[in-house]
Amino acid sequence: MSANFLVLGELALNVKIGKVMQKSPWQPFRWQVLEMCPADMPLTQGNEEFVQTVKAEVYQDQLQGYFLNLDTETPYIFFCVRYPEDNKSLMPSVFEATLSYDEAARWMDSNEEVQTLPLPAPVASWLAELVQAKYQPEPKQRRRPQSFVKPGERG
Repeated sequence: MSANFLVLGELALNVKIGKVMQKSPWQPFRWQVLEMCPADMPLTQGNEEFVQTVKAEVYQDQLQGYFLNLDTETPYIFFCVRYPEDNKSLMPSVFEATLSYDEAARWMDSNEEVQTLPLPAPVASWLAELVQAKYQPEPKQRRRPQSFVKPGERG
């Protein structure tokens, strides 16, 4: 059974990864997601750069994560980056992309490398409209201070 009924929308993106030099004797360079654009627009690539197409899907069950991302000063798109044979000197690829703060946090909790780029304004407004139409934050419930709860019932 497919979970397509949970998909509210998707973005196809061209993503450029390139080598960024560093002033470090231990790590002279790192691989970084440099830029992105819609998949129907070309990105030029130079030496030590690679462009790949990635899909970022928007799911019904991730609305809270999108809301949290949009609620920050600068919303981001998150990229899960993986290296061949876990060798950070080899060029990585973008394994997955998301607009969800929660999903990116889960990736980081499982020791995946997550890189970000600021979310373009048109994408942010599209996502904001979608979240506003579909998401209702749960009302916060006041918890009774533990000092007023019997010792045997404290959790």
